[in-house]
Amino acid sequence: MVDGYKKILVAIDDSEQSYEALKEARAIAQRNGSHLYILTVADMSIATSDVRMIQYVREVADERSKKVTEKIKQCFPPDCNYTIRKIEGTPKVSIVQFAKENEIDLIAMGATGKGAIERALVGSTTAYVVNHAPCNVLVVR
Repeated sequence: MVDGYKKILVAIDDSEQSYEALKEARAIAQRNGSHLYILTVADMSIATSDVRMIQYVREVADERSKKVTEKIKQCFPPDCNYTIRKIEGTPKVSIVQFAKENEIDLIAMGATGKGAIERALVGSTTAYVVNHAPCNVLVVR
């Protein structure tokens, strides 16, 4: 176990469990004096080579990201040490890659999220992150 978490990543997909993970991550960050990275991933895995489809997926992701950002800002006092990042990619791979690139000490995420179809077909994002993360992973129910 790490003595103190300095960089904490929480992945938000606008599900209730992801917001519960955000609350847990915020509490841990406050106790440790950590920087909290809040990550939303625009799932581009469903986009095809059709330019219109890619644009549509981006527009939907941007709207969702704006909604998530507003919710997050309501949860945090202005003096809280956090950064919100939005990236494009496959969520499970992007979360692990972000954690590696930014030397994250802890990832917090919900046990389940919005991806019920993907979970049925190829396994959950959470399971992938738990198995591939370079650091500890806190799974919140």
